[in-house]
Amino acid sequence: MARRDQYQELADPVKIGLLMDGPAKYSDNILRVCELVAEQYKAAGRFERGFEFIPVYPWGPPAGFIQNTIDAFHELCDKGCVAVIGGTHSDDCIAVPPHACEREVPFIAMGATGDSMTDWSFSIGWGTIPQDGYVMVSWLKKNGYKRVIATWDRAAHAAEYMAHFRNACARAGIEILSEYRFPQILVPELDDIFTSVTGRLKALQPDALAHFGTGPVAGRWADFVNKNWNDLPRVMNGAFYGAYEPEYRAVYEGWVGTSMWDEDNPTAAKFAKEFAARYPEAGDVPIELLALSYDVARAIVEGVVQAPILTPDGVRRGLEMVEMIPAACGGPRTCIAFNPHAHLGHLGPDTMILRRVKDGQNLKEGYAELF
Repeated sequence: MARRDQYQELADPVKIGLLMDGPAKYSDNILRVCELVAEQYKAAGRFERGFEFIPVYPWGPPAGFIQNTIDAFHELCDKGCVAVIGGTHSDDCIAVPPHACEREVPFIAMGATGDSMTDWSFSIGWGTIPQDGYVMVSWLKKNGYKRVIATWDRAAHAAEYMAHFRNACARAGIEILSEYRFPQILVPELDDIFTSVTGRLKALQPDALAHFGTGPVAGRWADFVNKNWNDLPRVMNGAFYGAYEPEYRAVYEGWVGTSMWDEDNPTAAKFAKEFAARYPEAGDVPIELLALSYDVARAIVEGVVQAPILTPDGVRRGLEMVEMIPAACGGPRTCIAFNPHAHLGHLGPDTMILRRVKDGQNLKEGYAELF
């Protein structure tokens, strides 16, 4: 093989791994967003070397196994990626960080869990589990609901939601009358389970229902409650994401849910227009997915730009220099920042806001009130 002159040729791009553990409708658009952000940085003269995003598509949870995602992370490290972003499933984001520490390769988790951060792992999450419970309890407290029931599923990170929700209820003086944990996947007997549980929960005469979902079971439960207990006030965590998709929105009619999309956030609105112009073939992509993808793409690209040396450790140190980037997720003053002892990227009390589906429209309900 002919030898090359490293001083005369254009530089090779920096390799960033994409751990895409979700459906194609999510992962394809995350890749598009990353490529667009890289183009924007190059056009702005911020980074002349360029980026190569390398996606892998593990068959992970809930239907697959977490080990598949762990193996995919190591595959990306073996390919020379100086950092890896993804996945979006919080159970994956809990399992991968020890391996990031082992390989000493920065990992930016995109799941909502608060348990994904280590010396080598960061978080730009699709929601924030520690905040969600408090945002939902803020809504319950504001509306005077004192006696609530809670449902959740068997994902590992669902227990994390409930731990924060219980603490928030105790602070707000709200009684949890009962809790019930559903299957995590769409088992055939799901409606029978719902019917049995609903009969027992109705007997408690609660003021409201709080549901913590991690996947499609949340939509099935939302639809069941609408058809069988429609007069019960009801609030949901970030599984309310399904309300962004017009074909599923009716399922969430009457529900209030937490969300990372705020139509008053100019960063999100601006990027949504840029994305639509660059990728018209993508169609109508939910703006919350665009906002999340934009935030994680900017974080990793900015971390590489700030890196003192283009090694994984240099990128880790570059990420820890990221500061005050306007976030597309959350309210207008939400920002992204890291430092050596704080690897949770989204900052601000309005990272999660409240939305409601009313008459088929996904409407802003308001911001959480601190209590």
